Amino acid sequence: MALTQNDLMLVAIVPEDLKDKVVDTLMGETFISGFSLAKIQGFSKEHSHYNIREQVEGYRDFFRFEVLHQASTSEQLCELLGKTNNDKRIRYWILPLIEAGVL
Repeated sequence: MALTQNDLMLVAIVPEDLKDKVVDTLMGETFISGFSLAKIQGFSKEHSHYNIREQVEGYRDFFRFEVLHQASTSEQLCELLGKTNNDKRIRYWILPLIEAGVL
């Protein structure tokens, strides 16, 4: 893949109950060529948001989405993800992509 200085990686941490909605949203967009998805375990000192099982185990299950995109679409991508939930439960960060390819 030929990269430019405008290539970015959005990483979004999504609660389990929003996974399917986020997948459907991303799959429907033409400016996204694809994305990666992995189940992760999130640890936090804010246990008040955890249910009893999560408090005992010490973590909460989430899904991590990684979306390669152009810098010009970052705002549009964040708006799309924001529309998947009204209570602001998706955490994200955007990183510059230095290199990519196939080995």
